[in-house]
Amino acid sequence: MRSQVPGDPGSVTAAGTAARRAARELAAASEGGTTAYAALKDSWGTSTSVRLRKEGQRSIAALTESGRQADVVGAALQTYAAELSELQARARRVVDAADTAGLVIEHGQVGLGWGVTGEADLDAARDTAALVSTLQTELDGLTAQHRRRRDRLLAEVLTSTRELAEVAGNLRLR
Repeated sequence: MRSQVPGDPGSVTAAGTAARRAARELAAASEGGTTAYAALKDSWGTSTSVRLRKEGQRSIAALTESGRQADVVGAALQTYAAELSELQARARRVVDAADTAGLVIEHGQVGLGWGVTGEADLDAARDTAALVSTLQTELDGLTAQHRRRRDRLLAEVLTSTRELAEVAGNLRLR
């Protein structure tokens, strides 16, 4: 059966970890570059040195911002992975409850399975209908939460993409 809440929390976590590792590496490169350009100032004082250091500082600033964005995206991915894992666990509980009651979930809808489901009993039918309604409400809530959390992640990634495009554009314009 396909998961009611799609996604692979492990892969999302791994992507977040890789992004945060890249952020640390960019921060280290930025720090090393800043130190190197400071040392250059002490040993080379010509106008060419000043121009080179200015260009270098722009590159260092771009590295720093890129690292910050990598960390932001990495953290967002890790948060989303934890939320996804929790939503999937809750969805499994809904599916298990449906299975236990002899209900099926198809295309996000809780319903009765095929065949004879029991004796003709008005109270049992009413209880089953109430359970179907309860499980459907839970499933709909999980689906809505998943969509909101996924959309929030996508918005954060889009914002970061735009900010990085601006950083790249500023490097090219000068």
